Amino acid sequence: EAVTAPGGFHLVVAGAGTGKTRTLVHRVAWLVEQGEDPGGIVLLTFTRRAAGEMLERASRLVGPAARRVRGGTFHAFASRTLRPHAARVGRSSDFTVMDRNDAESLLSLVRQDLGLADRRRRFPNKGTLLKVISRAANTGESLADAVERIAPRFVDDLPDIERVARAYADRKQRGDLVDFDDLLVLLRRLLREDPAARRDIAGRCRHVLVDEYQDTNRVQGHIAALLATSHGNLMVVGDEAQSIYGFRGATVANILEFPRVFPDVRQTVLETNYRSTQPVLDLANAVLASAREGFDKRLRSPRADGRLPRLVDVEDEAEEAEFIVANVLALREQGVSLTDQAVLFRSGFHSAALEGALTRANIPFRKFGGLRFAEAAHIKDVVALLRVVANPRDELAWDRVLQWLPGVGPKTAAGILRGILQADPPHLDPAPYARRRFGPALAELADVVARARDAALPEQISLAVATVAATLEDRYDDAWKRERDLEAVPLLARRHVELDSFLADLTLDPPDSAEARPDDAEDEWLTLSTIHSAKGLEWTAVFCLQLADGRFPSGYALDDADAMEEERRLLYVALTRARRHLFLMQPRFVQSRGGWGSWGFGPGCSLLDSLEGLHRLVEPVTPELPDPDLDPDAEEGDEDRLAAVLAWVDD
Repeated sequence: EAVTAPGGFHLVVAGAGTGKTRTLVHRVAWLVEQGEDPGGIVLLTFTRRAAGEMLERASRLVGPAARRVRGGTFHAFASRTLRPHAARVGRSSDFTVMDRNDAESLLSLVRQDLGLADRRRRFPNKGTLLKVISRAANTGESLADAVERIAPRFVDDLPDIERVARAYADRKQRGDLVDFDDLLVLLRRLLREDPAARRDIAGRCRHVLVDEYQDTNRVQGHIAALLATSHGNLMVVGDEAQSIYGFRGATVANILEFPRVFPDVRQTVLETNYRSTQPVLDLANAVLASAREGFDKRLRSPRADGRLPRLVDVEDEAEEAEFIVANVLALREQGVSLTDQAVLFRSGFHSAALEGALTRANIPFRKFGGLRFAEAAHIKDVVALLRVVANPRDELAWDRVLQWLPGVGPKTAAGILRGILQADPPHLDPAPYARRRFGPALAELADVVARARDAALPEQISLAVATVAATLEDRYDDAWKRERDLEAVPLLARRHVELDSFLADLTLDPPDSAEARPDDAEDEWLTLSTIHSAKGLEWTAVFCLQLADGRFPSGYALDDADAMEEERRLLYVALTRARRHLFLMQPRFVQSRGGWGSWGFGPGCSLLDSLEGLHRLVEPVTPELPDPDLDPDAEEGDEDRLAAVLAWVDD
């Protein structure tokens, strides 16, 4: 029904595991088969990899024509679309896209320039400032409302925060820079306020398809609709029950309000789950039923058999870790490999005790959302050098590159940078510094930049990698390891022709370390992951950690009805990652993030306790752990004394 639907506005509500990706793949293939120009089909996703995999699968169905579909993330699509029209939004076509670290660095400079770093009264740091500005951009909230929500302790500093936001915007425009939020905001402005640009851009989008629509923010929802104004063909696919990125500005209202905004919308609901057994889905359905709002759906599985999810009552994190280690190994002996098992948690620090227990048990594991490959310092060095080649007005990149040189600190770098930006056109002139200690190195850097500017992409990459590699020995203790990382940069650039395209791609959708270095000594490993990072994945066995108020759900959500609804959706996502075995860990005592001396009684998990008929949906489990290794020859009196002492210590 969804695959072969006629044009128009179409909402596909796809429950967890119901074949959302397959639906989109076959929709793209069907449109191409019907004679639609692939270049007129736009597929917007949340990762470059997701778009690539969908188009590759579609090409296997209808041939290579499907690869000409314009697929990618909202941000990548915005970057490509804005460049030909950049002058209309106050940028050049060579604008530089900043990642989060770059944006924070620029805000730090603005903060210092305005004299806000030296006040006697504490002022928001660069990270908090970026969160506030980003939330206002993505949600449409005023800056005042964003401060109230994210950093209420700084509401009295609102006038200065507004000064920072204005100066940050001005600094970006002067430097021909955009951050992630600008890409979306500028594209929406272009589509909304410039009829000629809208006719040109929307006119080339005959069919717009959006994946994971429940995770879009207000600006992305507006962009999708504006792209469909010329031809009126917009299909959005998502599941309101999996909307879990409110902290990034995503709003579940986009998908819930879609039928109201577009009254003539067709609606298809996918309810057959091909992933999990019915007992797992029964618990997930109960969580859905307890939600405040949502579409009417009930997940069904072709596999009615299976064991009930296990609700495991443990004393504390240590017993929780011990239980998981024992059961991970037992499942492995039963044929469930480590790679087909996962431990999911609400926040990264929740797995600390478990990580130690896994190490002691010699169980290899990988923990996800760690440092991305492109965030490593030496990779950012290469990117900074390439950025000054692409955009000589990029002061952040110049500041980083100049401070590699021996004898160049922040003040000297600032002086050199002033000379670069005052030149017309901006460029590095080493002549005034020829007699300084760093003069020869500066002249060599100027030569590299000049040669790279006139070179093709492969030579630009080679020059940048070689230049950075030559500095590693003096700047890093583990130079040999970092040099190996640099070898991956040319591989990542292979599918690009232009430097701007490569830099934008690396910034907007950076690979992680596993993508950049695929070899691994272990043939299997256990996955440890936050639930947010696990979305879209599945395993035969899943352990969900620390279901206790204050941990999961988060303590910050307990007094906020909207936040508790998102915690409920987060639990639903965790449950539906499991194919067959599901363990819900519920500790009686939990330790706060601070660690020492901060134990507290776990009051239960309100997300589970509120479910009707919970006792029929789960199998209660109390771990049977081995008795303490006491001296078998101890006399009865010794045991009594020990029991009395332990009771006093525990108390």
